[in-house]
Amino acid sequence: MKMNNQQKKIFTIDNHQHKQLNIDSSVLTPEQIGKELFLEIAANCLPEFIYDKKPIALSGGLLNYVWRLNGKEGSSPQSLIVKWAPPYIASSPEVPLDPDRIIFEAKAMSAFDSGGSLSNFMLDGVRLPVLFNFDPVNRILLMEDVCDCSDLSAWIEEEHTISETKQIGNKLGKFIGQLHSVTFENEEIAKQFNNKKIQKTRLEVLYKNVHNYAVKAGLKNSEDIGKIASEYGELLQKPGFVLIMGDLWLPSIFVMKQELRIIDWEMTHYGRPSQDIGHFTAHLWMYSHNAKSEIARSNARQILEEFLISYRSQLGARFSDVFGIEGVRESAIHLGSEILARTVGIFQNGFLYEGLDPFDPITQEATEFASAHILEPLKSHTFDALNWRQI
Repeated sequence: MKMNNQQKKIFTIDNHQHKQLNIDSSVLTPEQIGKELFLEIAANCLPEFIYDKKPIALSGGLLNYVWRLNGKEGSSPQSLIVKWAPPYIASSPEVPLDPDRIIFEAKAMSAFDSGGSLSNFMLDGVRLPVLFNFDPVNRILLMEDVCDCSDLSAWIEEEHTISETKQIGNKLGKFIGQLHSVTFENEEIAKQFNNKKIQKTRLEVLYKNVHNYAVKAGLKNSEDIGKIASEYGELLQKPGFVLIMGDLWLPSIFVMKQELRIIDWEMTHYGRPSQDIGHFTAHLWMYSHNAKSEIARSNARQILEEFLISYRSQLGARFSDVFGIEGVRESAIHLGSEILARTVGIFQNGFLYEGLDPFDPITQEATEFASAHILEPLKSHTFDALNWRQI
């Protein structure tokens, strides 16, 4: 369904103007939106983009519907990505999810772009995609097609030199360390990225279900495990002190030789750094534990160690203030919670542990590892590369 031209609006986000698209997504199916969108792009938003073929639905997105649009020769840009956030999880339509999440992704891309509130935050070779247009009414954004290349989950399955692998971890550690350091106790950024609804969803979907996952895995002290995870989830509902990416895992990172593009910022929030560090560490550990090949497992271990070393180095003298021992404790709890969700919980399907029984030896190794991090977070050696014991 198209809208009257008089109904369309212009929106400004972080000094960048955006147009409302000439459609009403609330009455269309994902398939209809795809067909409407590619006709709409050239007419309304990007006059130099000349579409060539129908939109290509991209796989891999869990929360949203995503398409690639290819342009004809001489079109500018040559291709672009379109993302729509429905009021539910795209891969699980029965699970409601606040569609305003995509507003925060648009805010992040605008903030890092020229003239944005974080435009002075520059790190050679690492950046977000360029935002072309965002329609907050229909929750649709148009952004740069960063590359026809591998995300990090595919990249680590390939053989690379130790230097190449460590450089990935080094760049990511610097980027996240700078993100946390630059935005530490910044009131303006805190107001701009107060993504409380997503944190509430994470509490209900992840942390409050950890007890059930612990029971399913047959773990001892399941009551204590669930209580600690829930308390951490409740802590995350309180005001934070740094801007976090929020969903730092391997499919959110694209590798272009030694340059990186970080996508999917809808879970960004002014929160606690442990969610970024614990999340990425959990996913690299799981790849090091149960990836398909020894090459991938080795690459994951090297990236993780270098990531933590680089993050610690980037924070420098501010490490105790920004992260410190409390950050290690919280990161271990998040790590354990995420591993349980990925091995025996809601996010097992489509991941490394898909199809494995909770009592499979591989699964049991992972869930015991998770349990130890939740119950005794400061006794593990997972975060030793942060050199936190020397504080």
